[in-house]
Amino acid sequence: MGLIDVSRIVMRDVLAVNEGEEVLIITNPGEVFEISLSLFNAAKEFKANPTILIQEPKDSLEYAERTVIEAIKSEPDVILSISEKKLGKDAYGLNIGYVGRDNRKYTHIFEKLLKGDRKIRSFWSPGITKEMYLRSVPIDYAVLREEARILAEILTKGKEVHITTEKGTDLWINVEGRKPLKDDGDFRKAGKGGNLPAGEVFISPAVGKSEGVIVFDGTLGLGGRSIIPKAPVRVYVKNGFVVRIEGGDEAKKLEDAIKNAEKMALEMRKEEYAKNSWHLGELGIGLNPRAQMSGKLLEDEKIRKTIHIAIGANYDNDAPALNHYDCLVWNPTVEVDGEKIMDKGNFTIF
Repeated sequence: MGLIDVSRIVMRDVLAVNEGEEVLIITNPGEVFEISLSLFNAAKEFKANPTILIQEPKDSLEYAERTVIEAIKSEPDVILSISEKKLGKDAYGLNIGYVGRDNRKYTHIFEKLLKGDRKIRSFWSPGITKEMYLRSVPIDYAVLREEARILAEILTKGKEVHITTEKGTDLWINVEGRKPLKDDGDFRKAGKGGNLPAGEVFISPAVGKSEGVIVFDGTLGLGGRSIIPKAPVRVYVKNGFVVRIEGGDEAKKLEDAIKNAEKMALEMRKEEYAKNSWHLGELGIGLNPRAQMSGKLLEDEKIRKTIHIAIGANYDNDAPALNHYDCLVWNPTVEVDGEKIMDKGNFTIF
């Protein structure tokens, strides 16, 4: 199976692209451009109207080019971000902001159109490679969506999640009143979007209510790049915030990345953003049956037998930050209100 074959699956099963629809593909030079070109050609086969826009790679603290932002403002039916690192931040959105039709404020025009106005549908693939695309994208999306539905239903009803591992993780996360989100590859309607490769259910912890210790023994996201730690990284959490990070060189790199986001927020005079640089912003549970450890967080956080915790901004937009650094925990035991849903990495619910 080649790139074009996988991209046809994407157009049909993931996006349900229709004749005449506008498809904007934002990418970078290099390997990601080859993937983007296959998506461009597949979209043409479905009689859509695709456009590719190329900018230099952007990390998580850099701004997208103005022309990219303006292209997004044209409100195409589908927007795809196939990037080496990240799409890039929106200067106007960060400093002034957009108000969506839902009357909520958004810091990026893309987020406003997707979540606030529900005018576009999308997927984004930061750090994707051809190998990852060929391996983890062509899966049975019907099965993935059913598993994600079951897991999201449990989290919707849940109040408290307890995560433990043999390496020392012992974390309590309050999720009462929070709504889980499904990255299940179902981006067929306006307002829907997520990663490709897909395959996770995730939820924002209640602000200020997580407690315990996390031992990260899988990939660490540092914003536009990721590393696999040689030794586990211990992160201590109190009242929802990271208060101490211990470990080797990788622990120092994670701490420095958070400090850089905090510093940038302070320079922008956004004290709330600076504070939330250290807040737990996400609990995610991997579901993709073909995802493998690649050192790229885009794929690694979808691996079955893992959960990931993000440090920084959350998805409920009540703890904004400039960073969102996902980090992995292998083979966890996960309980929701005392009922076990994972046992040492193995699901007990399906």
